[in-house]
Amino acid sequence: MTKSRKKIVYDSQGNEYVLTGKVGEGGQGMVCSTDRPGTLVKIINTKDKAKIDKAIKQIQWISQQNISGLNLALPKIAITKPKHGYVMELMDGLISLQDVLEQSFNDLQDNESTEQYLNTGSVGRRIRLLLEIASTLSELHSRGYAYGDLSPENIFVSKSVAHSQVWFIDCDNICFNESEGSTHLFTPGYGAPEVVRNEQNTNSLTDAWSFAVIAFELLTHQHPFKGLYVEDGEPEIVEQQAFEGQLPWIYDSSDDSNESVGGIPLSMVANDQIVELFKRCFEDGKQNPLLRPSLTEWRSVLQRSTDQTLDCQHCRHQFFYETSNKSQSCPFCDQEAEPGSFIIFEQVIVEEADGNTQFHSLNNRRILNRDGTLSFSSAPYGTELWDQADSLLNINWKEDKLHLQPINHSTVLIHKGDSDLEFTREKRIALSNSTTKNPYYFSAWQPSAIEDDEHLLLIQSYRWRFV
Repeated sequence: MTKSRKKIVYDSQGNEYVLTGKVGEGGQGMVCSTDRPGTLVKIINTKDKAKIDKAIKQIQWISQQNISGLNLALPKIAITKPKHGYVMELMDGLISLQDVLEQSFNDLQDNESTEQYLNTGSVGRRIRLLLEIASTLSELHSRGYAYGDLSPENIFVSKSVAHSQVWFIDCDNICFNESEGSTHLFTPGYGAPEVVRNEQNTNSLTDAWSFAVIAFELLTHQHPFKGLYVEDGEPEIVEQQAFEGQLPWIYDSSDDSNESVGGIPLSMVANDQIVELFKRCFEDGKQNPLLRPSLTEWRSVLQRSTDQTLDCQHCRHQFFYETSNKSQSCPFCDQEAEPGSFIIFEQVIVEEADGNTQFHSLNNRRILNRDGTLSFSSAPYGTELWDQADSLLNINWKEDKLHLQPINHSTVLIHKGDSDLEFTREKRIALSNSTTKNPYYFSAWQPSAIEDDEHLLLIQSYRWRFV
């Protein structure tokens, strides 16, 4: 926008905002950047007084709801001139998820390259971003609300790939999470089939569908319903059929008529647990929304998945550790993982029987890559308690040693062979001292746990071992 053609709007207190560019646009209006750092403005794109009044009431309603503490760019003050809308605050250093998608998709399509896929975070960061998105939506749903018009344009993420911050904008479509919802609004390609068919308003189950589409696109650079059938047909007709749920998804287990024809194969960028969630959503849950995995389930699987990626020392991509892949070959470059490039941590439960100590595996595994860091709490891994618990121990891999750093005033117990060691300050362990036959076991707890012997014994019974 040139200086001579400034677009200026005013809020209800007379403050001026210069619109400097379009951030996103949907059925209700346009979101714009402004001359004020960290400030966006949404302009409602209708002159219909009844619709404007309804939008204003919705904005006022949202400001009174119990949705604070979430990464939602909520309406702060109304825009009243020359058009209606509202002001929202958004931290600097973020870009839309749509920009991330386009950056790496264009490289894949034009150059048959995954370089930009790598530069935007490869598999590992994508899983972390999806975890943040799922966590926010899960918490929103637990408070009785649905987001509504979920799309990559409404999700902002850290521009730096070193971070995985996530914020939602355009939050004026948030509604009560009821079976009937309150709106039919959706972004083409992301609306649940029942919403596209105008049979159901938005709710947590339609949010779950939209999230799964976004997750699938972010990982594979394919839409789950734009396959061979859509590519060969009349675009407008077959796309509508696809979005209404009339076609099989591109990895349907019993119908390959709309099979995948591009993008990155799902098997390269998703583990078995994530693939199963996609199947349940797009196959089982296509016509029966109740069969779709919830955002809470997505959060749990994604949390585990963040701990299952290996760093390829050859091409720098990340890929999933799979027990069936004995050589742990990278699907991006086909090179095997270098020996000593990662450590596996396994959670066990300790059982004392007849004077003997036995360790039973809980099949919970976490991967620590070379030069990486993992945080541990005292809660059972993979549960909601783990998600909510404070971290008590950081383990950092530097050269040939593990640096165990207690945090949050915790005490750490290390067990090896017949010896136990408790410590509250950093402890360094040489990797060469841990073997499959004689591994280290560790647990951590806070001072408050000492006040309850049974609680302390329970915490100490859950341990991690590394070999």
